[in-house]
Amino acid sequence: PLIPPIFGTDESGWCTEWNPAMSKLTGLKREEVMEKMLLGEVFGTQKKSCCRLKNQEAFVNLGIVLNNAVTSQEAEKVPFGFFTGGGKYVECLLCVSKKLDREGVVTGVFCFLQLASHELQRALHVQRLAERTAVKRLKALAYIKREIRNPLSGIMF
Repeated sequence: PLIPPIFGTDESGWCTEWNPAMSKLTGLKREEVMEKMLLGEVFGTQKKSCCRLKNQEAFVNLGIVLNNAVTSQEAEKVPFGFFTGGGKYVECLLCVSKKLDREGVVTGVFCFLQLASHELQRALHVQRLAERTAVKRLKALAYIKREIRNPLSGIMF
């Protein structure tokens, strides 16, 4: 439980790491994703992808983040979401850093997922429900206010 979900690629983009926490999160075994292209086969927009992304924009953003990790000095943290093998949508924070050999040559990237705790996820869900209820009540109040205004205008005339 202390080790976060981790996956990684080599410099060519092939999946080289998929830890047990990632297997538990996605429902995909290590053998199912190893030696597949991370972009397209593991994370992609097609139905045949192991972990489907919401849209093409999410796919392009993931590619940019992975490329930036290889070329820049700093690790990058970005919001990230995908559908697991079971169809559940997971929202998390993706931390990407480059993997170096002894000579300092980039050999790939490591990606860590930071997930919100169940309590925080539940609190965010309740907050979203409360916001939706407030919007519905505001719309109803605006409708009642508009309907009352018309008869009052007639009486005042």
